[in-house]
Amino acid sequence: MSLSKGYLTPTQKRIWDLKSTGLPEASVARKLSVTRQTVHKALDIANSKVTLSLTETAKINKIKIQTINQEAGVLVGYSTHFQTKALITFSAKNGIQVWYRHEGNCKSCEQLQACKETLFAEAKDRNIPIPEDSSSLLPSEFAKTLFAQITGEKE
Repeated sequence: MSLSKGYLTPTQKRIWDLKSTGLPEASVARKLSVTRQTVHKALDIANSKVTLSLTETAKINKIKIQTINQEAGVLVGYSTHFQTKALITFSAKNGIQVWYRHEGNCKSCEQLQACKETLFAEAKDRNIPIPEDSSSLLPSEFAKTLFAQITGEKE
């Protein structure tokens, strides 16, 4: 498995994904027709791998770690290089993503659509509502709201 996929096997990724949506272990087990113990063991391994991938990504990107929430797949840190807050997320669908807090010039950026799609996918994966006026919403604006909800911090 690759770092971008959190080192998870397909089965671990499926179990981690179901659990991250809020399903109890027993419900995940029923849904996958396995025992609750199998789910519990797979989650322990998956959470360890997610933590490892988050911390390695922080190290590669020279981000000082402040907090890690392995169950949510979130690392909050600080980039000394860019001198700003950084967020590393893991989701089964998006893999590892590194985000830096900044005021971007989204209107002239060639990555506008790709950035918007990744942010919306991250929100959807975490059951965070996407505003109805999302077509006109700039990624830098939506990112503030999204990351405040992911980290539990105020915007």
